[in-house]
Amino acid sequence: MTRGVGARAAAVGADWVEGPLKGNHHYSFAVRLDRGSPLAGDVTWLKLREPRPGVFWYDMRFFPSEDLLLQRLQGRLPHVPRVMRHRVAGDTLTFAEFIEGVTLDRLPAAAERVPERVLGQLEELFAALAAIDPEPLLAEGRSSCDCADGAGGAGGVGGAEDAGGAGDRASVGFLRELLHFAVGHIYLPHRPRLGGLFEDLGVSDETVTGLPHRVPPLTPRAPRLLHGDLHRKNLVVDRRGALWAIDWELALIGDPLYDLATHLHLMDYRADQEGDVIRRWRRAVGADAARGLEADLPHYRAFKRVQSVCTDVIRGAARLAEHPDGAPLRRVAAVVHRALVAAREPLGMEKVPPVVAVEAAFEAWLASHRSEILNDSRHEI
Repeated sequence: MTRGVGARAAAVGADWVEGPLKGNHHYSFAVRLDRGSPLAGDVTWLKLREPRPGVFWYDMRFFPSEDLLLQRLQGRLPHVPRVMRHRVAGDTLTFAEFIEGVTLDRLPAAAERVPERVLGQLEELFAALAAIDPEPLLAEGRSSCDCADGAGGAGGVGGAEDAGGAGDRASVGFLRELLHFAVGHIYLPHRPRLGGLFEDLGVSDETVTGLPHRVPPLTPRAPRLLHGDLHRKNLVVDRRGALWAIDWELALIGDPLYDLATHLHLMDYRADQEGDVIRRWRRAVGADAARGLEADLPHYRAFKRVQSVCTDVIRGAARLAEHPDGAPLRRVAAVVHRALVAAREPLGMEKVPPVVAVEAAFEAWLASHRSEILNDSRHEI
């Protein structure tokens, strides 16, 4: 437990602290409150988080404060964690409610098929998101991209030509910025350190860097509030069977179809259930938000597959840098191979190298960088 978390836990009268819990960007702790705590009347458990130092963000962000967004969403979305404030020694500390329950990835009933009651509540969540007017939330956000080349745009959605209110942020502009961020802020900054690893894996540098300039035509859809990261570990079923959506740090305002594409990509539903989820989403968001679904959904899914290749290769190299003995090599190769297979078409790959070739490419990269890695105490990729 970090010193900051310990001080905050003591300030609210915690009698038990569990953690750190797994997370990509933060160290999270579940804090059970003592009955005498000033916050005990509102909640039983709180979630305290500390940023993980040196963590690279692979996804575009819009809202700089997840806590502030959650406060704005209270009463407007079903089952959103509450945020509380408490003054201690002249300082105002912010705490989020910790939801007691089971994440969907650990729910036995959801191992093969997500239960109908969960799908019904997901449909309610998508409907509630579609009903929120995004315009008042625009002032709360800002783009994670501050490029001066016009790709970032004002407010974080679309290019310079889309720099008005929410109604000016067309679907094409939103996808263009997603691609710009993935290439300009994920792929290119890591390319020098990774050497020719992408090319050795069969991924053409020319193809990747050209993606933001080959944005397909999309049907215009009015922007909406998006969760941006609805996967099994961010969906919690509590003791009463209620479904909670947690971890809103990647929330965006943009094309509502992107939320569906991201959800399908991360959930990996069975084919028959995926069709049901798509039908439920269409019904939930309404005809206007679902306009052009059949034609445009494949474009967003292709983007997610390409993004996964970039993310998995970079994270795989980072993991090997932390273990120069190559212990996780086989697991890294399996993850990257699966991502390459999924992204073969949007990356224009004639064939995907077999998993043994992927493993050999990472092994060669590790061997060529081993001395550099051993001399680098940070092991940053």
